Amino acid sequence: MAHHDLIIKNADICTMDANMTRIQHGYVVVDGETITSVNEGSVPAGAEADTVIDAEGQVLFPGFIDTHTHIFQSFLKGLGADHRLIEWLNRSALPYGKYMTPYQHRLAAQLTCMEAIKSGCTTLCEFFYTDQDPELADGCIAGMEDTGIRSVFIRTFQDCGEDYGMPACFIQPADKAMEEVSRLRHDYADRSDMLSIWTGPDVTWSTTKEGYRTMLDYCKSENVRYAMHIDETEVDDDMCQKHYGQDIVPMLDDMGFLTDHMLGVHCVNLTPDEIKRFADNGVSISYNPVSNMYLGSGAAPIREALDAGVNVSIGTDGAASNNTTNYLESIKFAALVQKGFTRDAARITAPQTIRMATNGGAKAIGMPDTLGVVEKGRKADLILFDPRKLTSMPMHDPYATTVYSSTPENISTTIVNGKIVYHDGKFACGIDERDLSDAINAELTKLKSQVDA
Repeated sequence: MAHHDLIIKNADICTMDANMTRIQHGYVVVDGETITSVNEGSVPAGAEADTVIDAEGQVLFPGFIDTHTHIFQSFLKGLGADHRLIEWLNRSALPYGKYMTPYQHRLAAQLTCMEAIKSGCTTLCEFFYTDQDPELADGCIAGMEDTGIRSVFIRTFQDCGEDYGMPACFIQPADKAMEEVSRLRHDYADRSDMLSIWTGPDVTWSTTKEGYRTMLDYCKSENVRYAMHIDETEVDDDMCQKHYGQDIVPMLDDMGFLTDHMLGVHCVNLTPDEIKRFADNGVSISYNPVSNMYLGSGAAPIREALDAGVNVSIGTDGAASNNTTNYLESIKFAALVQKGFTRDAARITAPQTIRMATNGGAKAIGMPDTLGVVEKGRKADLILFDPRKLTSMPMHDPYATTVYSSTPENISTTIVNGKIVYHDGKFACGIDERDLSDAINAELTKLKSQVDA
């Protein structure tokens, strides 16, 4: 008699492998953190498990991977509405970011990660730029770990930018920033692949050429991955032309900055030449369609990037420019924006969108052989999608239903590293949504008084 940790039976399994294999009636076995069996049909006689989930009528996917957000912005939903990027930053994210405490960051992380988990995310990439106090990063990481989500923590830096509104308290020399990245990597070294520490420049208008070089040297010597906002608006190229006589992507290419360890976020204004440079150097893209629409930034050339061989993933961006961490909403926008701007309904299909959310995300975070596919030997990061809800019934095609007809109520189960973190409306972490809301509102009262003063 075989005994296992978890068996999911009677599932419609969309494996998201290279052949897009679909097993319409099958089962998955999990032992520890690993998928040990994926098969068609019924569970063999004699197989038992500590936990058995009957997924009759439900679709099993690999967990979604949100490759870009800013956790502290979950405190700021709706602030700075109806303004473009620089004005929005100076009305919401930057003023509040200056005053937030480690405890407030922890609450924001709990909110962000729970919302992500409830919408099918098993991995979340936090792009952290409120660097005035090292303890803020620790507070954020603590909140992420409270929820059980797989985390990528990207400790960024700014070494200039006051003329664009960057608060002076955020600015520090790149070498000092890399010391803090090293501290985080040391302090959290025992987390295995449940927590990865990256770095990166925050934005082009707050990074000097010397800063790029210092960070790149550090990342190459320590084998550290990095991300950056790039070509979100025309300001990136305007700033680089003003100071360096080049657009940002060619400048970084000349420096050797474009590598397969880089994740470029937004990429709205990439030219065909710049897309080719990304493809030639293995740079991945984090496509953030909702925030690009919210801030009036435009539509990224995603079809062109995919056709050129660039790996594309999907991010929600921070909840002050979205205004949510509902990943299902972002994957719907990911497809619709491309269709609407080009008047081509087949521009991005539903299966291609799910592939970006799974395979694309796994490759973007450097885990292409570990995450993103339901198959034996992979990490058990899985979600169950229940189409038997008013918004999504009847389901004719699991990919189309998930992309175009879903809400978080369709996510019945989220499994991270073999552990059930969300099931039938309940979070395993034990954090109550109403209690969390009360705690955040109490802290917001204090925070608003500081900003107003």
